[in-house]
Amino acid sequence: MRKRACLIASLITLVIRATPAGEPVKVSGLIIPLDGSAMYLRTNTGEQKETRWTAKTKVALVANWRQVDGTYGVVEDDVLHYRIHSSGRIIDFKLPPGRKYALREKVNPKQIQSYFDESWLEPWGMKILCGETVEPRLPVERGDDTSFAGGFEFAKSRKERAKLHIGEKTFEVYLRRGQTDVLIYGALTVKDLHPFVNQATAIGHEKDGAVIADEIRLLPIGDQTASDDPKLPRYLCIGDSISGNYAHALKQALEGKVNYHHPATNCGPSGKGRSQIHNWLGAYEFKGRHWDVISFNFGHWDAGNTREQYQGNLETVIQELEKTGAKLVWVTTCPVPNGFPAAGELRDGKAPARTAGAMQKYLNPWALEVVKKHPQIAICDQWQFVKDHEGDIYADWWKGTNVHFGGEPADALGRRHAEPQHRRRRPPQPDRRRYFGQSPLLRARPARPRAHPGGRAARLPGPRCHPLPPHPHPEHDGDREAVLRGHL
Repeated sequence: MRKRACLIASLITLVIRATPAGEPVKVSGLIIPLDGSAMYLRTNTGEQKETRWTAKTKVALVANWRQVDGTYGVVEDDVLHYRIHSSGRIIDFKLPPGRKYALREKVNPKQIQSYFDESWLEPWGMKILCGETVEPRLPVERGDDTSFAGGFEFAKSRKERAKLHIGEKTFEVYLRRGQTDVLIYGALTVKDLHPFVNQATAIGHEKDGAVIADEIRLLPIGDQTASDDPKLPRYLCIGDSISGNYAHALKQALEGKVNYHHPATNCGPSGKGRSQIHNWLGAYEFKGRHWDVISFNFGHWDAGNTREQYQGNLETVIQELEKTGAKLVWVTTCPVPNGFPAAGELRDGKAPARTAGAMQKYLNPWALEVVKKHPQIAICDQWQFVKDHEGDIYADWWKGTNVHFGGEPADALGRRHAEPQHRRRRPPQPDRRRYFGQSPLLRARPARPRAHPGGRAARLPGPRCHPLPPHPHPEHDGDREAVLRGHL
């Protein structure tokens, strides 16, 4: 038996050694500074991968199709006005002058005839080339090449559509459903790989523990600190499109009290939170990029999830949030209005999708079971707030079939989210050993700035709001403590 085990081990070693060097690798994450010819990419596991480029490395700009079709962004005079998601910030990218080309590869053969008959094309995975040409081509009948390539024309407004010209044939390029990203080449170089304000995907090969990139795809997320008042605490709001509904009123209520931020995305389901939380938190260990308060919610997108998967995702997210040293606030998921079918029983352990009563019966209780394990987390009960006002400002909303909010109902949620009443009462103190070296979670966390020696925990108001450890950036402690007495 021992000889057999040794033989198997030897064979495995031979296979590993026989694996050809330089196989393609792909790594994604937040750009962290390294040096003039390299960067770190902080992956969704929190690891940092050294990534280097060469003179041959191509850099592409990642853009949601709505950024270029006139919905959120538009190209005017070869300038792409790129709007950062969940933000009012706009970044202008100068495109090389001259004709643009586009390439759409690996088109589903079943769709080709429809594209020809209706002279339209979906932009799924499209590459837009600026400053370089591509040979025009159409899918080959009964062939393996199902690509479309030709001259490209950006949409000039929301009323017009982008166009792809291939010979005498013109296709209107637009989406009938869903969303997709496109890659724009020629707008960026390696000089645009700025840290903290971009996420990137590097594609290349590995050498001496580093990725040597043949191509880098850059996703701008905006500079979180650009509009910050350094004297105010920093607040991160993690949520789906409903958090976007009340964002305007929330920011107004908190103006002059905190620096408000939202990840540059719809945070969607808890599974997305689990995989993207490192990107959303950013480089919080660097001065000025820390977080003082973080509110978070996942629910509507998990309406068809299992209890085990949902709770597991939440626990992972919370463990990462705790490492920031920020004050944490769980936001309960708003109801599903009564215009939807009533929530039934679990099916194969999964919640009954987006149905009336699903949040009250399943998602919110499931979340509460996890949050209770972390008594330092405060709760903002937005579900109860909407229920309490069922007879007045939310009367029409409860009768409808749209989970989103607009107008005064949305603004009321924003103001509610900002006020301190939901966490005014102070509970008993927890065991301080949790915060000062006895917790396995703290012992296992990666290196972070040392806490201020002798610092004291901030006195925080609110139900189930417990003292926090000394802030990793003590120069902000005074403002942080003051704002948390009465605001987010």
